[in-house]
Amino acid sequence: MVSVFYPAGQIVPHPRAHYLSTELVPSLEEQFGISLPGLLTSSFTDAPALGGARYPVLLYSPGAGDTRLYGTGLAEDLASRGYVVVTIDHTYEASAVEFPGPRLVLHQQADGFTPELRTKYIDARLADTRFVLDSLTALNNGSNPDAEHRTLPAGLDQVLDLGHIGMVGHSSGGYVAVEAMHEDRRISVAVDLDGQIGVDGAYGRAVTEGEDRPVLVMTSQQIEQVGDAKPSLDAFWRNSSGWKRHLILNDSAHYDFTDLSALVPAPTRQSVNFVGSIGADHAATLVHTYVAATFDKFLRHLDNTALDQPIADPKVTLDR
Repeated sequence: MVSVFYPAGQIVPHPRAHYLSTELVPSLEEQFGISLPGLLTSSFTDAPALGGARYPVLLYSPGAGDTRLYGTGLAEDLASRGYVVVTIDHTYEASAVEFPGPRLVLHQQADGFTPELRTKYIDARLADTRFVLDSLTALNNGSNPDAEHRTLPAGLDQVLDLGHIGMVGHSSGGYVAVEAMHEDRRISVAVDLDGQIGVDGAYGRAVTEGEDRPVLVMTSQQIEQVGDAKPSLDAFWRNSSGWKRHLILNDSAHYDFTDLSALVPAPTRQSVNFVGSIGADHAATLVHTYVAATFDKFLRHLDNTALDQPIADPKVTLDR
């Protein structure tokens, strides 16, 4: 299941999209032990695409067991900058996935969480990514890839620039972004948000074989708690010839790279360990800035991005 965010034309009379449906709330509240508010997004359901240009395409993969919805804020920000963004749910691994109907598919946890099982999850995510890319190609060629052949937003098939594709992911999704780029030349640039590039000591092929295309890595100050993140990144740096940069988001925790940071009620923030003291708005601004800068630099070939300027915010440190 995916969501597609894009620059919209006429938004009237299209309704604002809800962030969470009532069907999804119980599963997500149980996952993190917090109450989630009912929210509207900044997006409008089924609005026509803004014509007159083709926009680079970006894919988003969430963390292990997480929903694509936690990438909504980032996707909306990127769409506002002139990108088409497809956020991906990995069914049966995600805590809950809602299909039209509605049909709710809950997480199906196999016995144990062994490295072998986690590797199978990554393989399934890579297959999902290829399927999404193939479906976008079909859409661009005039087909309707919707499983039930429902009418798609007007003009969406006319605005995809499939010659310029990037991918971003959080945690396991960051691993998938880098590995998918390594396996599929349709993807030109990847961003890894606080993710290892492997499963324990079994590194991905992007690490062992090296990568010649650009990768931005942003990590929190919980990097030592994200599996083998540091050793895998060290190996990736040694073996890869492409442009790469590692930024640290100071005073942050693992979920400060997602919308979950903003969804945690203020009185609860001090009692949970998956968000840091940086503050949700500050974290989101910095993550959005550097993710957008990466795609602007390597998909649009701009040379005045945040990556080309000295770091001015003390909450960001250049590691390498």
